[in-house]
Amino acid sequence: MSSAPQQVVRILHVDDNRDFADLTKTFLERENDRFTVETAINPDEGLERISDRPPDCVVSDYNMPDTDGIEFLCALREEYPDLPFILFTGKGSEDVASEALRADATDYIQKQSGSEQYELLANRIQNAVSQYRSKIQLRETKEEYVTVFEGALTGLLLVDVEPDGFRYQRCNPRAIELIGRDREDIVGSTPSEVLGTKNGKKVCGAYRKCIECREPVKYTLTLDFPDGQAVRPGRVTPIELDGEITQLVVSFYDDSEAQQQRETLERQNDLFSKAQDLASVGAWEYDIQEDQTSWTRQVYEIHNQPEDVPIDDEAVLELYHPDDREKIQETFTSPSKTVESYDLELRLQPTDGETRWVSIRGQPQVVDGEVVRVRGAIQDITEKKERVQEILELKQQYQTLSENIPNGAVFLFNENIQYERARGKELSKVGLSPDEIESATPHDVFPTELAEELTRYFTEALNGNSNTFTQTLGEDIYRNRVVPVEISDEPTNYGLALTQNVTEQIERRRELERQNEQLEEFTSIVSHDLRSPLQVADGRLELLEHECESDHIDDLSRALDRMDALIEDLLTLAREGEQVNEIEEVELTNAATNSWQTTNTEQATLETDTSCVFEADRSRLRQLFENLYRNAIQHGGDEVTVSVGEMDGGFYVADTGSGIAKSDREKVFEAGYSAAGEGTGFGLRIVKQVCVAHGWEITTTESELGGARFEITDVEKSK
Repeated sequence: MSSAPQQVVRILHVDDNRDFADLTKTFLERENDRFTVETAINPDEGLERISDRPPDCVVSDYNMPDTDGIEFLCALREEYPDLPFILFTGKGSEDVASEALRADATDYIQKQSGSEQYELLANRIQNAVSQYRSKIQLRETKEEYVTVFEGALTGLLLVDVEPDGFRYQRCNPRAIELIGRDREDIVGSTPSEVLGTKNGKKVCGAYRKCIECREPVKYTLTLDFPDGQAVRPGRVTPIELDGEITQLVVSFYDDSEAQQQRETLERQNDLFSKAQDLASVGAWEYDIQEDQTSWTRQVYEIHNQPEDVPIDDEAVLELYHPDDREKIQETFTSPSKTVESYDLELRLQPTDGETRWVSIRGQPQVVDGEVVRVRGAIQDITEKKERVQEILELKQQYQTLSENIPNGAVFLFNENIQYERARGKELSKVGLSPDEIESATPHDVFPTELAEELTRYFTEALNGNSNTFTQTLGEDIYRNRVVPVEISDEPTNYGLALTQNVTEQIERRRELERQNEQLEEFTSIVSHDLRSPLQVADGRLELLEHECESDHIDDLSRALDRMDALIEDLLTLAREGEQVNEIEEVELTNAATNSWQTTNTEQATLETDTSCVFEADRSRLRQLFENLYRNAIQHGGDEVTVSVGEMDGGFYVADTGSGIAKSDREKVFEAGYSAAGEGTGFGLRIVKQVCVAHGWEITTTESELGGARFEITDVEKSK
């Protein structure tokens, strides 16, 4: 058996001669490698060090400026009356020695020449510290004894064994309560004086038997009280010191309390059983000598087996996954040889066919070096396994996401504002690696201004707040999102920072803004600078019609109308684009009919009969129908028939016109395309934009009568 590790002895040496103090420290630590010596150059410094952390022993010089060693000792004793204090001085006299001992110094040593004085000092220190620690240990032991004795829930009596009988030397509060007498009546009295003659003889007989057998003896007393009798089961135990029994310890209790304890135990067992149910845990035992296995109800439930069926080892083995059966046989075939506890995770395949994971723990019970039984528990850990698998999947997803986030990186930081994890391709682009960042703070990695801002937002996240902000590093702009990492109801100890290089996005946005400005300028030119001369030309043409007749006037009028239509379509394309404004529920038949009434349809016919309802921007939907109607009339003639109906995933608009050639079905949606050479060539482009703005798809095909059919799909219809 290895000995307990030796304790370090901390020594404070107070001496105004620093050189001598350093020399003493060197010799003492050389004499005993467990010594650790600190030095102080005056008593004031010594008292300050002692108040911070009391040493195991104080060694002090006598003759020092301002305060001598005796005065230092007196000051020390006010706060530390038992701390070892050795006066180690060059002023040797009986007066100094007597004065030191009267002031309660532990020892007195006169400084001598040569190294032998340090060996003597080391021995005196060791002895003083050993006695000091023994005194402390004894005091603590006594305090523990008193605490246990006085606070025991059973009645306790300490009995002195005398030549002519027994006498109670001590009793605890519970004993006073159970006996029904005052402490003064019990302590110093004999059993007969306390319990009465009959009970006194009975307990004295038990006490003598305990001494003769040198082992505990049980007995039971019946005490009389004003409100009836009470049973007091007791137990007397000998206290043997150097082979002689000089005292006995008696413990006794109220039997009614024992009944309450039994009821409490039953409730606890019931609670334990319910706890097993909640935790899906069952207990089992295998008695090797009897070759008998016992299961609790929960074990039967975990195996999905009825409790009234005897336990068959072979049948139970069949309930487990084939790949786990060999492991089970190796563990349970020779349990008497397995003295180590074990913990297995196995797959269970009960009769319901659902594979579940269980944890089986076993603890062998050894008597005289032999395993006599094995006790253990089994727990359904299927949910735990699933959670572990989910965590692994999430971890893989996190790693994949963090390492592949476009132009970005992910940082996990702790409550000390230190990075614990860093991932992302952007790290290498700025000359950093995960190893450089992990365990560092923002101030270790980034410029001061950025680091202070990051620290502020990280602190906000640890307080439960999220923030989004941008920063500039070099010539690049980064958008940062800092959020708290919340784990159930626990305090927030971690935060997550996601950063992405948005320099290109911002440059593209600025370029788009420039393009939008150019587009606004273009639409302004189209709307005003082109339309105004056109209006003038249209007015001049009307005057010209009154002044002369010419075949060219009609051609000129049609050309001006075409130019006006071109301008309208160009403005629609530029201003509306691929966007929608107010989304609301619309009825297909109603929307189609209203759009027909606002379109110049000549003698054309509209056919529609559907109750289809879906969500759309009513204004932009009207643009879609009006342009499809105009397209049908333009290519099918004034008497064309247009049908609007419902289909799977959307609706269609079909006509009886000439149709669209297969080679042109994709081109018709291009800006400026016109197969007939009429119209603006922008109408179907507008239709395409309306569909894209709503998230719909549009395709062209042939109608049943050979005309064109436009099918709009991916339309989310209302229930």
